[in-house]
Amino acid sequence: MKPFLTIILSLILFAQCDNSKPEVDLIQEGSMMNSPIQDTCLCDDLAVDSLGVFSKSDSLFTGVCILNYPNTDLKYVVKGILNGALHGKVTYYDKMGNVLVEEVYEDGEKKRTGDGAPLVCDCAELELISSPGETIKRSFLDDIPYTGKCHKKYPDMDQVYMEVNYKSGLLEGFTIFYDKTGETMYMEKYEQGELVKVIYE
Repeated sequence: MKPFLTIILSLILFAQCDNSKPEVDLIQEGSMMNSPIQDTCLCDDLAVDSLGVFSKSDSLFTGVCILNYPNTDLKYVVKGILNGALHGKVTYYDKMGNVLVEEVYEDGEKKRTGDGAPLVCDCAELELISSPGETIKRSFLDDIPYTGKCHKKYPDMDQVYMEVNYKSGLLEGFTIFYDKTGETMYMEKYEQGELVKVIYE
C-alpha cells in the first residue's frame, strides 16, 4: 500500500509544479524577459507579500504562474515573474481562451496595457526594428509589436497632422493626413505593411 501512496503523492506534486516545460514561453526575441523559465505553477501555490513580491518555499520565484477561472481548468491569468517581481507579460483570457488584456511589466512596474481597447500613442514612442528574414520593419512599443493607432501633431499645435494604424507592428488600414484646420488632405491604405492605395479628398 505504501508504494501506491508514494506514486499518488508524486503525481500530485508533479501536477502542481512542472519544472520541465513551462506552459507559456515568455522568452521572446526582443522581449524584456531575458532569464530562463525555471518553474510553472498555479498562482495559488505562491506566497505574495504586501509589496506584491512572489515567493515559493521561502525563495523569490522566477517563472510563470497560472490562475484559472473558479472551479475550472480554464486559464484566466498567466503571469511572468522574475526574482519575485512581475516581469514580461501578464495576460488575461476569457473563457473561450481569447486574450482580453495584455500587460507588460519590467521589475514589477507596469509598462503598458491595452485595457481591452486599442492603444493610442504618439508616433515618436514607437521603435522601428528589422527582424531577421523580414523585408519590412515592424514598429514596437515597450518591446512588443504595436497594435493600435499613433498620432503626429503639427509643431506647437494640438492639431493632429497624421494618424497611423498598426497591427502586430505593421502598417494596416488607413494612414490619414490632416491640414492645420483638421480637414483630411489624403489617405494611404496599407495591408501588412505594404502601401496598396492612395486616396485624395
